[in-house]
Amino acid sequence: DIIRVGDAYYYSASTMHYSPGAPILRSYDLVNWEYAGHSVPRLDFDSTAYDLTGARAYVKGIWASAFNHRPSNNTYYWLGCTEFNRTYVYTAAAVDAAWSKKARINKCYYDAGLLFDNDTPYVAYGNGTISVAQLNTDLTAEVRSQTVYQTPSNIGTLEGARMYKRGNYYYIWLTRPANGQYVLRSTSPWGPYEQRQVLLDLPGPISGGGVPHQGGLVQTQNGDWWYMAFTDAYPGGRMPTLAPITWSGDGWPVLQTVNGRWGATYP
Repeated sequence: DIIRVGDAYYYSASTMHYSPGAPILRSYDLVNWEYAGHSVPRLDFDSTAYDLTGARAYVKGIWASAFNHRPSNNTYYWLGCTEFNRTYVYTAAAVDAAWSKKARINKCYYDAGLLFDNDTPYVAYGNGTISVAQLNTDLTAEVRSQTVYQTPSNIGTLEGARMYKRGNYYYIWLTRPANGQYVLRSTSPWGPYEQRQVLLDLPGPISGGGVPHQGGLVQTQNGDWWYMAFTDAYPGGRMPTLAPITWSGDGWPVLQTVNGRWGATYP
């Protein structure tokens, strides 16, 4: 997940079973990054397996998770589902301050995206079946949830939800692993949602690498939008991959390409 707060950009990543978890990077130009902290200082997920006490939690733990800042109380939130059956919420006053576990919700918000809309917390989540949940004010319990989109069979599956609001529209940014990106749009968080393909089988900027996908959108102080995806590129792993986004006259995000592919460079 990627966000901007003031002049700083923050970028949160998945770390599976590694501890501390959910590292946060900081940048002031979207290009040069430094480590700023970890949202999950210890994998205290109600299981001794994460401490290698009589068991192991290999490839469990922190998968695609949500990270956002809430202006009303100047607090940072991390939210993630573990082991497909529960979701944890961690908070901090600053990314490099002490993070603490705030809540356990006994429901999996799989591949979640977190939006604060007029201070109301919404979570978009799911695999194939995409849902939206409204959480209570302190993000400790669910108020309401509803399925908002069923991925058609000709697409396959969609996941990796990120939720945004721009103007009068709510957007859910979704990946088709590992070669596509789609977006849903509605005037209500509860739908109905229209769907558009953002990219599919688009050649990426890394020689020998795959198609850029997943990740999230972020807006600069000047109002420009950028898409930070990742590209699977052996042997480096999932490499951050950046490109500009413009908006069509009728309000859809459009990825800017160079000669029919993701640009190796952009202004």
